[in-house]
Amino acid sequence: MGEYCTEWMRLRSMDLSRIEMFKGLSKVELARILGLMDRQAEAPGKRLFRQGERGDSMFLIEQGQVQLYSETPEGESRPLVLLGEGATLGEMALLTGEPRSATAVAASDVVLYRIDSDIFEKLIGENTALSAYFIRLLSQRLVQTNDRLQASKEAKARLVREAADRLPQPLSEALAAGALLPFLDMNLLEALLGLDWSELRETYREPLAEFVRPIAGPEGERGVELHPTVKPLLAERYLERHSERERAHWLRQAVEYWMGRGRWEAAAAVYMEQEDWESALNVAEWRFAAAEREAAAEAAEAAESAESAIGERDAAGLELFDRCPTELLASRFPVLAAYLSHCAASRREIGLAKLEALLEGGAVSFSAEETIALCELGAELSRGLGHKQKALDFLQRAERTATHAAGPAGAEGGLSERSYQLAEQKLRQEKSKELAAKAGSLWKRKGWSAAAASAAALGSMALFHFMDPLAGLSRGGMDFIGIGLAAVIFWMVNIVADYLVALVMAMLWVLDGLMTPETALSGFASTTWLYMLFILAIGAAITKSGILYRLSLHALRRFPANYRGQLWGLIAGGIALNPLIPSSSAKVTLGVPIARTLSESMGFRDRSAGAAGLSLAAMVFYGFTAPFILTGSYTNAMAFGLVPGAQLPSWFQWFLYALPAFLIFSVLMLLLLKRLFRNPAAARPIARETVDEQLNLLGSWTREERWTVGTVLGSMALLILQPLHGLDNAWIMLLGFGVLLVTGALDTQTLKTSVDWPFLLFIGIAFSFAQGAEQLGIVEAMSAELSERMDAFLSSPTLFLAAVMALSFLVTLVVRDDPAVILLVIALLPLADQAGIHPWVLIFAILLATDPFFFTFQSPTYLLAYYSAEGKSFTHRQGQKVAIGYAVAVIAAVLLSVPYWKWIGLIR
Repeated sequence: MGEYCTEWMRLRSMDLSRIEMFKGLSKVELARILGLMDRQAEAPGKRLFRQGERGDSMFLIEQGQVQLYSETPEGESRPLVLLGEGATLGEMALLTGEPRSATAVAASDVVLYRIDSDIFEKLIGENTALSAYFIRLLSQRLVQTNDRLQASKEAKARLVREAADRLPQPLSEALAAGALLPFLDMNLLEALLGLDWSELRETYREPLAEFVRPIAGPEGERGVELHPTVKPLLAERYLERHSERERAHWLRQAVEYWMGRGRWEAAAAVYMEQEDWESALNVAEWRFAAAEREAAAEAAEAAESAESAIGERDAAGLELFDRCPTELLASRFPVLAAYLSHCAASRREIGLAKLEALLEGGAVSFSAEETIALCELGAELSRGLGHKQKALDFLQRAERTATHAAGPAGAEGGLSERSYQLAEQKLRQEKSKELAAKAGSLWKRKGWSAAAASAAALGSMALFHFMDPLAGLSRGGMDFIGIGLAAVIFWMVNIVADYLVALVMAMLWVLDGLMTPETALSGFASTTWLYMLFILAIGAAITKSGILYRLSLHALRRFPANYRGQLWGLIAGGIALNPLIPSSSAKVTLGVPIARTLSESMGFRDRSAGAAGLSLAAMVFYGFTAPFILTGSYTNAMAFGLVPGAQLPSWFQWFLYALPAFLIFSVLMLLLLKRLFRNPAAARPIARETVDEQLNLLGSWTREERWTVGTVLGSMALLILQPLHGLDNAWIMLLGFGVLLVTGALDTQTLKTSVDWPFLLFIGIAFSFAQGAEQLGIVEAMSAELSERMDAFLSSPTLFLAAVMALSFLVTLVVRDDPAVILLVIALLPLADQAGIHPWVLIFAILLATDPFFFTFQSPTYLLAYYSAEGKSFTHRQGQKVAIGYAVAVIAAVLLSVPYWKWIGLIR
């Protein structure tokens, strides 16, 4: 029975994805959209809406039938149409803002998806394919409206015929022929038909007024045009009296006339008037080829592009292609590129709309080079229109296309749908990281801050080089401190990449004779560095496989479909994924958008208590629980790698060490979230069927997903069983890394683009920094110096750890992320040893306390959570309340775990 239900749901989802409204959407996008809609069942006779009411929603029929009626002023109901499965209704009221044009009644048992106006606007804004669908729908409805106007048109036509018959036949025929052209050019009519316009205009001024009106035309041209209401009727008159061959001959004469005078845009407009877009594009393509030749001929004097050679009149002619079907325009890439360039130069929004429809719709395929060129034009268009974020999106897409084109997928001519979906997900995460990085920068004016930082860094190196040695340090030790402080200054200002600062620091060590090159680069030879390389690669494979969204949906499916149940589902999902993904940023940019989708499905408003409660719970348990598990973040291994001569604890040891603190932290955070966001009532519960359909739309597990999950779970098992087999963490991760490579779940392209190589460069030098500080006696001198000033704190482990966490909170006001961890670990390790505290306890406390978010710029994890939901899930004020609770929770978790750590021997 279970297999039958699964197959039935699969077929329903498959049918739903074929509905015209959803064509062009990926499976992941469709799954998320389904989560936003409200599913409801109605009995026969139920009225869904009434004619004349304000339209605040639309419906999609999943099962059953709906009858539409038109109500007459007398109160009678006339049936219009019977709609069945897959049909949409009520959308016109949302599109136009006008009252309902019909009454809708369920004709049978019916199952519907309801989309309210807020969700509708969100879908239109975020999905170009849906926007294009509704544009086409509006066009179709306009055609139907035109049909109803046909009767009045026929009456008007009779009047025009009668008026035309009162004119001399040559003049009447000339006006009818001119009606086939895009505009009335009397010079053309005189040249081709032998008219004397000046004489005829004076003689028949009064009857001509019914057909033409004066306009201000360009110099040298007659300033008249046909009345818009008369022009189509005169065109029909011409077609009634002439054959198709005569019509084609006349149009060809007009095209030749304008082409002979260099008026390509007028010639193209003749074909456009007849909806002959292929011929119009031929004319434009010819003109642009000629423009390229003209530009090439003038290259000796000045380098000119084809666009600059076109000229003002030609550029204006490009606007004629606004009405050209986008797919046809795309079939002539030179014309498309010139059109978009013109739109960029004149800042025309329609060019951006056409480009987005082309790139997102997928109806036209472009080569990698063409896609990159279009993305660059899109970036230029977006910048001109003030859409800075869209410009960034286009540039990132161009970079992604170039990267894939260089690999196997690009060589085959394109990407699979799944690969494209994952690339888009990665792009969204990169956007969130970009916004978070900007928001986390203390120094906005890069010009003066760079100069000040450079001066301060040079001053630091000079000061420590020439001053008398302190605390018994050697001259080399003083130079080492000066170079280290210079690096810290650049890390604080954050105007140069962290890894570049670290590499230059290593170069200065060697040039100054402080270390040999082998010592300066010794950090890259440590097993901890290799462990971090392999775990980052495995994390990249997990992200590439696309299993994160699937696993999160499975977690949510197993909890009740209300606010409290889904809150527990998010917490469980975060805890389950924590050991599998060694990146807090990857986890938080997954968890918070899922929480936002849930809050929308429940009908919570943006930044309401319900939306904030779910999103902040996801932020905490997806992003801030990494220190409790060894594989929760690569920063854990990095921090312990700074301990000279220490062996990284096993996965199971780390888990046992942190377990009491995790339980205390989790209880306190749950109480805080419950207190701040007290079980808000959802406007509607989440339909279990919707989550099922989202999973079904993702399809069955792929081979890549199975190998990735199996390898990760196998590696986790070996890490847990390390006390039995004795293998180092690095070699276990190497084994998993090798399996993923051999099975194809991890490829060379992913290794190149998805592993954080700059971070690995930075960490390799950081490990060397710790070793160099010990060899030069700096650690010993620092220990002696600090122990005198912190003697009161060293007497009590609890007091010492409280001071460490308070100091960590303060340091993150100036230095954040990994540099803060490195500085604190190196500075405080000697004191921890004097206080009888194992290095793991110190590092664990520092890891928990170096990601506070009292102020938004302090925490990259918090900023990623905020921007991954576009700033719509919670306010900074709501986040600050949780930040205070988080600080209390981590301090309590560490201090209350002191007796446990004493019991197991981590504190003497």
